Amino acid sequence: MSRLPNPDLTGAGASIWGSSNHILEWSLRPWLRVVLLLIPIIAGGAWLTHEARRAARSAEQLDSHSIPDIQKALRDDPDNPDLFHSMGLAYAYDPTDINLPEAVKTLRKAVALNPRRWEFWSDLGSACDFAGDSACSDDAFERACALNPSTPGLLWAIGNHYLLTDHPQKAFSYFRRLLDLDSDYLDPTFRLCLRATRDPQAIYTGVVPNGKDASARFAFLMFLVSTADYESAMRIWGQMLAGPDRSPNLTVAKPFLDFLIDHNQIQNAGTVWDDLQRAGEIPPGANSQDANVLYDGSFEGVPLNTGFDWRTDSSPDLLFDFSDPSAYKGQKCLKINFAVGRNASYDLVGQVVRIKPNTQYRLSAYVRSNYLTSSSGPRLRVVEMGCQDCTAQTSDPTLGTTPWHPVGVSFTTRPQTQAVRVSFWRPQDQMSNRDITGTVWLDDVTLQAVDLRGAGANQQGVQ
Repeated sequence: MSRLPNPDLTGAGASIWGSSNHILEWSLRPWLRVVLLLIPIIAGGAWLTHEARRAARSAEQLDSHSIPDIQKALRDDPDNPDLFHSMGLAYAYDPTDINLPEAVKTLRKAVALNPRRWEFWSDLGSACDFAGDSACSDDAFERACALNPSTPGLLWAIGNHYLLTDHPQKAFSYFRRLLDLDSDYLDPTFRLCLRATRDPQAIYTGVVPNGKDASARFAFLMFLVSTADYESAMRIWGQMLAGPDRSPNLTVAKPFLDFLIDHNQIQNAGTVWDDLQRAGEIPPGANSQDANVLYDGSFEGVPLNTGFDWRTDSSPDLLFDFSDPSAYKGQKCLKINFAVGRNASYDLVGQVVRIKPNTQYRLSAYVRSNYLTSSSGPRLRVVEMGCQDCTAQTSDPTLGTTPWHPVGVSFTTRPQTQAVRVSFWRPQDQMSNRDITGTVWLDDVTLQAVDLRGAGANQQGVQ
């Protein structure tokens, strides 16, 4: 065992060489020990500083679109995959330096240096598509998806790639996965696929998700009707009822049904309405008479505010009570209170009704009122659907305070008429400009065809 000398408490220098019968010894002053201990730390720090500066220079070039700047950074850091990736993007997209062969070459170098970066593979796939190398892009996109199978932007890019290379079935499988993940892509995906294939049926079968959530399927129906392809929409609606949507939810179906009605697709809307009734989503109408073609003219049910049921004015000036017990007939009636005095036009409550062409009808109801202040009171009104030039037909108004009394209006439908909209309407007071306040009740609303053989024909029509 070596012998260590006693510590030199004087601080004088100690010889490191002893006599021949002593072993070699090394004694350190405190300051020298500190210096020797710091040497590796200082050296390591200098190396880290150098690397940090080099990395900073490389990072600066990553933010640059200048190929010379990136090349300069690569001379300092020749194995940096991010620099090769940045250069590949510059060659692919910079309008002043587009060079697709170089883009593919440098992006291949990036994935060779770091094959775990899915975005490197995705960008290589796009560059290969631009260069017309579908074998390269197929492989690159599949590798990107294997690394990151749940990124919507990547699935969108791969779907676009397979549409571009004329492989729609492969594209559809990626688009379906995309729509399962992110509903924001619904409309762009439908639009792109329809433009590429012109085949709504193939898109419904291959792209639209077929799981329990029906929202994507109804979104596709809305997309089709927004392009006026009603035939495809109705065919797919039938397939939905026979397949995943045997019990469609009315809330989800409502936009589709109302779009058809609002665009005067009465026959198609009637099919959807009848299907929903058969599915139990819409109750049978509680008509006061079998001949009444209105839905729930006696207000015995809660209005659906959609389809061929009653819809109410959304004005905050009005208060509606569909359960008022003071009915003219039955258990309930509609009570409307003009809670805010205002001289405005109100389409208080209305309903679209399917009717026959070339037929005379009588619209009637029972009304009572309490302190209606305006000289322009509410009245029945009927307007032909889909006719911009037709004049509305109206009954006499109800004013002041009145007991239950009948009101009505007759009209004859035109040869092209499929539906009319009947409503309880209060027009703006043009004469006295007086606000309307007070309360009005409505009950037992009926719309019936008139038997012209049993009475004089009233030839007044919807004009």
